Amino acid sequence: MAYQTLYLRWRPSGFDTLVGQVPVKQALMNALSSGRIAHAYLFTGPRGTGKTTTARIFAKALNCQNGPTDHPCGECLNCRQITDGSAMDVQELDAASNRGVDDIKNLNKNADFAPVNCRYKVYIIDEAHMLTTEACNALLKTLEEPPEHVVFILATTEPQKILPTIHSRCQRFDFHPITREEIVTHLQKVAEGSDIKADKEALELIAAASEGGMRDALSLLEQCGVMAETVTAETVRSVRGIIGREILRELVRAVGQREVASALTIFDKLLMQGKDISQILIELSGYMRALLLYRATPEYQPIYVTDTAEELEKLASFYTGERILAAQEIIHQAMNELRFTARGRITAEMCLYDLCREDNRTLKALAARINRLEQEMAALKAGGLTVAVSQEPAAVAASVEAAKPKPDEPVARDIPQKQEPAAGVKEETQQQSAATADREKKEDTAVQRKPVATVPPVQSNPLETPAVSLQNAATSGNSSESSDGSYTAYGSDWATGDEYWTRAMEILKAERKNSIASCASHGSVLAYENQTLIVGFKMKFLCERLQKPDYREVVEEILLRVARVPVRLQCVTDTGGKTGGYTPAGKTPGPASKAKTLPAADSVKPVPKQQEPATADPEQNVSASTKKAMEMFKATLHKV
Repeated sequence: MAYQTLYLRWRPSGFDTLVGQVPVKQALMNALSSGRIAHAYLFTGPRGTGKTTTARIFAKALNCQNGPTDHPCGECLNCRQITDGSAMDVQELDAASNRGVDDIKNLNKNADFAPVNCRYKVYIIDEAHMLTTEACNALLKTLEEPPEHVVFILATTEPQKILPTIHSRCQRFDFHPITREEIVTHLQKVAEGSDIKADKEALELIAAASEGGMRDALSLLEQCGVMAETVTAETVRSVRGIIGREILRELVRAVGQREVASALTIFDKLLMQGKDISQILIELSGYMRALLLYRATPEYQPIYVTDTAEELEKLASFYTGERILAAQEIIHQAMNELRFTARGRITAEMCLYDLCREDNRTLKALAARINRLEQEMAALKAGGLTVAVSQEPAAVAASVEAAKPKPDEPVARDIPQKQEPAAGVKEETQQQSAATADREKKEDTAVQRKPVATVPPVQSNPLETPAVSLQNAATSGNSSESSDGSYTAYGSDWATGDEYWTRAMEILKAERKNSIASCASHGSVLAYENQTLIVGFKMKFLCERLQKPDYREVVEEILLRVARVPVRLQCVTDTGGKTGGYTPAGKTPGPASKAKTLPAADSVKPVPKQQEPATADPEQNVSASTKKAMEMFKATLHKV
């Protein structure tokens, strides 16, 4: 007798031998025993879960010489013919290859004839979702009112593609993925009956790889049985191309310790072993999932197919929950990119680098950093400690961009000195109504003092450089101007903002959002501060049009995709002039809308326009306090 593959040799012949699907079996057996047999059934579920097998068993139960019965004998002529596929009254139609209207018309004609040997004519239509719309419409009338001796059984893996008119005429039964325990138990039975030696760990790995499909599990067991005399876990990994636990642990540990060189070396070693890039990322994602669930509930048993509890406990200390979620986001993005690139290695290497980066810019990664900082601050606060901040000029400038006071808030005038002990924070409220001479005197006194700020753990640093303090003083002097206009033209992260804007324009054009792209193309980036992108326009109506919600929300959504952080779009009108003043959208230019990098009008003595030389020194006529601050920080003053 010719050799038969395992899934055909061990195909169930009755409801008793059908693995899993208890609700479906019980419903069909009750229908057979009570005589309530419908004229059409719809079997849905993943591949390899027993849909076609159950349809054959049901056909056998309907036409058994002892039936209809819920326990077909399997010995009578009808049962034997249905089992070997030679029964004339039980026909299987593959809708993937016989999907046209002519095939259904022939089926309708044959359905009118009485059965030859059996009690019922049973039509099993496999992959029913592949039928064309015309074929489905041709089947409707027969399916709604078939002859008494006809039963239709439709099987599909995609029930959402079945026409509602057909769906409503059938009794639907959902087949669920078979559990791992049921698959392992059946594989043990099959291995013993087929003279295949297999370890319990290997069978569990096969069950996990089959993802609930019994046919896939039997095919994999048969393939592994050919590879080795005794099927081990290593045999299964070799057949499936799965990377070993040991080297996967090393990769996860290297990523956890942020060792980019080690992670890339391990990845190169896996490629040299012939492992698939997609498989590496899939298993890395699976291990991250096991770590996350182990941190959440160590009693969850399915994660121990990935690794043992002892090893998961060791590696879990390198990760927080937020970092694992951020890692999953990065891995899934790389897996999506692999489908559209010819250089998968580059994508995977960039993914590993991003996983090891401390400052990767996904939202979940930023949440993980904030969570860690909050924990450290809470520990310091619980110990009664304070943090003394002694900042270099560059660090002070960076902190100003992160915590910039609003124009109507008091501005700290104390200037920190390097390498001085903490002596407390002394804030001065700038009085707008004071005379110019009094203010300069106070500024000279503030520069001569040498205090160092002591900042509470949960507060932002209010210190500013002199240029920014003067800027805010000038802004706060006019409360009628919106705070949206406070920015330094072409300062801070202008280059980053310009890159975001350029990429956003490319996406707008690629997605054929031509009207928005045409309007936005007239703008140029003026500044990018505090996640706000300021874009200037020469024409006021273009500025106001892009600032309206329908256009602005589309651009901000694209900027979010580009920057991976929320970016607010602010459109301003370039009013021209020597100082390069700008006006926010919807406002008229005023005295306060001049360039924000200029010092306050009452602290810098302006030179009359008619007396200003062509090559005027920008540091000329600057107050004494500003000059001392510029000397301290080695700064220069530029006109914009």
